[in-house]
Amino acid sequence: MNRRQRNAGPLAPQEFEEAVAALADQRDRLRSEIATAEKAESAVRDGGDLDAADVSTTNVAIQELHTRTEDAAALLDRTLAALTRAEQGTFGMCTHCGAAVGRERVMALPHAELCVTCAQRPEVSPAR
Repeated sequence: MNRRQRNAGPLAPQEFEEAVAALADQRDRLRSEIATAEKAESAVRDGGDLDAADVSTTNVAIQELHTRTEDAAALLDRTLAALTRAEQGTFGMCTHCGAAVGRERVMALPHAELCVTCAQRPEVSPAR
């Protein structure tokens, strides 16, 4: 059995549990991060009377917080989808072709939904 075949197989039960635990931790961390960023953005918006220079700085800060929140929300969506796949018994399977995502890939990126082959195809994008 070559290295590629060995790493493409299903996860051992302990590895599955580790990946699901990592996803649950990631879910909780992202929810907290999003809530904190949303509160910070609201506080910056409610900053009161500002001169022109402060308005520009405030707008940049708001945009940065908004971008971080969007990025975290997108990762949270992928994380929740991976947890759903774990519950449904399809965790570690490519959502495009159905092949195994690969043990090493799942352990590194538990929210990965595509195998390496599909992830490298420009016409295939992760489901949102």
